[in-house]
Amino acid sequence: MLNQRHEAARAVAAQLLPAEQDVDAAIVRNAKLAIAVVEGRRACKLPLTTGQEGLSLVVDATARLVEARALLAQAHCAFRSAQSEVGLSAFSYGDVSECPPSTGEAAPSHLSVVA
Repeated sequence: MLNQRHEAARAVAAQLLPAEQDVDAAIVRNAKLAIAVVEGRRACKLPLTTGQEGLSLVVDATARLVEARALLAQAHCAFRSAQSEVGLSAFSYGDVSECPPSTGEAAPSHLSVVA
């Protein structure tokens, strides 16, 4: 029974940690995209409104990725709690740093775009 729990925990960790890394990478890519839009418009000496709709959509997508990141952090905390519940708290499954406390501190922020 303990071996089955270990295998289940390993399988979750094998998917969770890459998912966290992927969302961080997506945030970085979107930030670079937003920079490219602004710098491209400036380099071409185009009006400020050129590309504004697309830039707004990229920024909105980035904000949603940040919310997804917070939700993954909450999920990570929930899985850490479940790990304790099933008697596996003495084991580590790939965390590279201390997990944040599961007190809701990782709750998603409600971002808004100021126009």
